[in-house]
Amino acid sequence: MTRGAAANLNDLAEEVEAGSELPPDEVEGGEERLWSEAPDRVRRDALRALFIARDIEKRVVAMVNSAIRDRHLHAEAQNVVVTGETGVGKSEIMKRILAANPERRDPDTGSIVRPVLYVDVRNSSTPKAVAQAMLVQLMTFEGKALVDPKKLIDSTKSLGVPELTRRVKTLMMGQGVIAALLDEFHNTVSDNGTDRLNRIASWVKDFAKSKSRSGASPDGDLSEIIVFVLIGTKKVERIIDPALNDELASITPYRQVVHRYRYETDDEKAAFQGLLAEIDDELPFDEHARLDEPSLAEKFHVATFGLLRQLGIIIVKAADLAIEDGSDRVREHHLHAAVELKRGVLESHLMSAEAEGEERRIVDNPFKAPEMVTRQKPSGKRGWKP
Repeated sequence: MTRGAAANLNDLAEEVEAGSELPPDEVEGGEERLWSEAPDRVRRDALRALFIARDIEKRVVAMVNSAIRDRHLHAEAQNVVVTGETGVGKSEIMKRILAANPERRDPDTGSIVRPVLYVDVRNSSTPKAVAQAMLVQLMTFEGKALVDPKKLIDSTKSLGVPELTRRVKTLMMGQGVIAALLDEFHNTVSDNGTDRLNRIASWVKDFAKSKSRSGASPDGDLSEIIVFVLIGTKKVERIIDPALNDELASITPYRQVVHRYRYETDDEKAAFQGLLAEIDDELPFDEHARLDEPSLAEKFHVATFGLLRQLGIIIVKAADLAIEDGSDRVREHHLHAAVELKRGVLESHLMSAEAEGEERRIVDNPFKAPEMVTRQKPSGKRGWKP
């Protein structure tokens, strides 16, 4: 499988003073065999791990790495904002960065080392709720809670935001966190005024700028400089508006928009077809499905609106159906069936506030259904007997 572009941020942070480059991709070894010889379970595992390293992923990772290097150059964290409408693949990029930087136990002390903290703030709307979500995630290891999350939250209810934030940052420093990925951060933005915007902007700014300064260390300790990566829809841009909080804007120089694929100009068509060709190359079949053929690529765009999430849902399900019926490749009737089977989830993903027009509420199925076979009447021919 194609590896993601997410470099190991912890290694990079330790080696940056030596002028190291991004770690090269590891070369996968082992003899290749035909996919048709693999058990269905192995082929479906390959579908689950399907990932194509797009140029935008590489740009975002390079931006995050640059912010990490800045920890050695500036006294304050230089933060990152990644925005784009729902379904363009922002969360997938962040998950790849997280996967390249897993938590571990220090072999000498047994303490947790967590270079990257990933928090989904989907259900967290206030600074305190975000801090509580961060605390819960810090008290997990390899996906398992170290303490009861409910009891942990209950223990913080009497704490003010400053005290809770201090505890969270202290724990992050103790675990060696150098980057905090806060996904779905647009959920902190209220549409009914600027009060919540001011509070969340001030909280991020205070968290990023807080230091334990002294005469011996006037700029604080390096471990206190933790890069915030705020991921969400374009609403996140309101949080870093200089008119709202110029201090936060001044320490958030890195900004990247992840766009959906368009299909109008020749360059846009070539880019989308190129993505389909790469996906086709990674599918666990002996034969290519020629997904990038112009006629088929246009149908993909009609069905997905150029959103990576929608594309993945359709192709993965179609491939699953092809494996199930023993096909040598994904065929158009598999794609048709995948859209029909997944129509509910496909359309639910288009109901966000970022949807561009009512026409995006309904998913059309442009793929051809399997041809019906007309059965002839029995001719009286003798059949098989057990």
